[in-house]
Amino acid sequence: MATTRTPGALIRSIAAGCLVLLTGFVLPTESAGAAGVAPLTVGLNSDGQLATGNTTARTAPGPTTGLADSVAIASGREHAYSLTDTGRIRAWGDNSRGAIGDNSTVDRPTPVLLGLTDVVQVEAGHYHGVALRSDGTVWTWGYNGLGQLGLGNTATRRVPTQVGGLTGITQVAAGRDMTYAVGAGGIVWAWGSNAGGEVGDGTTVRRLAPVQVTGLANVVELAGGRNHALARLSDGSLWAWGANDFGQLGTGTTVRSLVPIRVITSGVRHVDSGAEHSLAVMIDGTVRAWGRGQRGQLGLGTTSTRTSPTVVSGLPSIVEVGDGRDQSFALTVGGDVWSWGMNDLGQLGDGTTTNRLVPTRITALSGIVAAQGGRGMSVFLPALGVPPDPDTVPPSAPGQPSGASTVAGQANLTWAAATDDRATSLAYAVLRDGGATPIATVTAGVTGTVNFIDTGLEPGSVHTWSVRAFDGVNTGPTSPVSEPITIAEAQGGEVLLQTDFGTGLVGWTGATNIAVDSSVGSPGDAPPSLRVQISNAAGTARRALASTTTAACTEVDLRIAALSGTTNYSALKLRSSNGASFARVWVLPSRQLAVRADITGTQFNAGASITLGTWYRIGLCSTIGAQGSLSLVVDGVTVGSWTANTGTSPFAAVQIGDNDPRTATVNWDRLVVVES
Repeated sequence: MATTRTPGALIRSIAAGCLVLLTGFVLPTESAGAAGVAPLTVGLNSDGQLATGNTTARTAPGPTTGLADSVAIASGREHAYSLTDTGRIRAWGDNSRGAIGDNSTVDRPTPVLLGLTDVVQVEAGHYHGVALRSDGTVWTWGYNGLGQLGLGNTATRRVPTQVGGLTGITQVAAGRDMTYAVGAGGIVWAWGSNAGGEVGDGTTVRRLAPVQVTGLANVVELAGGRNHALARLSDGSLWAWGANDFGQLGTGTTVRSLVPIRVITSGVRHVDSGAEHSLAVMIDGTVRAWGRGQRGQLGLGTTSTRTSPTVVSGLPSIVEVGDGRDQSFALTVGGDVWSWGMNDLGQLGDGTTTNRLVPTRITALSGIVAAQGGRGMSVFLPALGVPPDPDTVPPSAPGQPSGASTVAGQANLTWAAATDDRATSLAYAVLRDGGATPIATVTAGVTGTVNFIDTGLEPGSVHTWSVRAFDGVNTGPTSPVSEPITIAEAQGGEVLLQTDFGTGLVGWTGATNIAVDSSVGSPGDAPPSLRVQISNAAGTARRALASTTTAACTEVDLRIAALSGTTNYSALKLRSSNGASFARVWVLPSRQLAVRADITGTQFNAGASITLGTWYRIGLCSTIGAQGSLSLVVDGVTVGSWTANTGTSPFAAVQIGDNDPRTATVNWDRLVVVES
């Protein structure tokens, strides 16, 4: 599902400092000698898609087997191709639907050489491949259930087969279940699935053979996504068509387009597409992203959808971008690689499985000219004659942790950041009481200090801490051990409930649409947290307390990634011993916070607001009675106190989430209830 890649000449031009897409390039013959290089791979490897000869996954880029003659790469869902320096194709990974093209359905963890010769470009769809030969003919193979092979039928082909009716083709591209070819004059031919209008002929009719995309000419670059496509024209404009559920067309709406529509008028240097997001490099070296952002694949610091091209901050001058299903890459002229997005299987190549909402440099890589990915895996191509410069220097030891415990059950720690020869951010493993297994990992910079809050500790207990830094490849030495810290006792009463959801929903009842989120934790607390992602549905869970009380404070870490509609959202609710709700924290459609006294139905506006995608520590304190009290605390600051009738039944349960239908994505972490 990648953009087109012209081999050899393009790779050399990037290394030289200018990006030039060349067509009609003829590769050297077998006698010319090796002029390629071996790609590096990372991530999921269940089907051999890392080309290592085995199925062992890894979170840092590593070497491949049998690919030392590569000059270009392409990645499908769980398979990949390389173009050799002699115009041949090597394929590896998932072959359940014939995507390897070796006339079998056997997965290939070791690359195999296909019979097709004189190939100048190879691209990959979800489960199919497409190749362009030097004579301008197009060849396809693999799964064909939606006509993506363009052969006039839906029969799977396990070896490359020529697409009829196409001559003089200069470029090819593939989406999930569709394929594209650029002909004379830059017109575009398309075939395959057309459910979202991705063929671009003004219909949603499946096309088993090539048809011309409506109204396009002078196209110099193509990219295919899951159900949409992008085209860059010779005048630097960008056009898009197809499905648009997440704004992936960049038109400012979520309305699909059955024909190409202009998105950017000029200045586009390069484009690429993931499953449901899109990227463009501008002539000034900036990167723009749009479409689905739920997994951070836009690099904009949030998980929100963007329907218009938006500048990705924090990047140096970029010449090339690449995409996987839910991951993105940006390359500098010197071959440094920045990545962001989904990283549950290590596909970002930074040595972790932490999702990245903003660009993070892959310190283990340099001299890279192409980066592509599939589902949970990625492939990187080093520059010809420029082997990767491995990162062998570990970070320094961080400073000795120090801190104090002023809140029952937790300790606030600080240490001086470690330094590193390459990395601009490090992962700090936190060790408690001399243990070898980290209790948490904190990502922070290489200057200043790092902060961490350790929670869930026994009041009155005594602990020590140490930390060590990881740069994505190398682990540094462990810091000196902190001085012992005694954990504070509860002030004014006992801790009635304390959890960071490390055991999930144990002890919670009435859980609806709420689940454990192993990828996100609040600042100072490692994952998991609890998460609800609902569309016009309820999402809630309730927890009874160890005892009842007439005065208590509830505090929870809260992060709202998305919130839609015109109705208030109930993020935290206090219930009495008879099950009735008597107080809650509301998030208004304006993102303002409010407290509601449920007995009287009175709303108290707090004068405080939140930003989507940001963690906040929200506290709600209450006393019971006809003249009961309510107060709201945000990040340690009381933002409002009120008097209201809170009833006569004792405080006996806490609830997270809203019982009524809402559309939202919310996380909760580190909940504490203290009798006050």
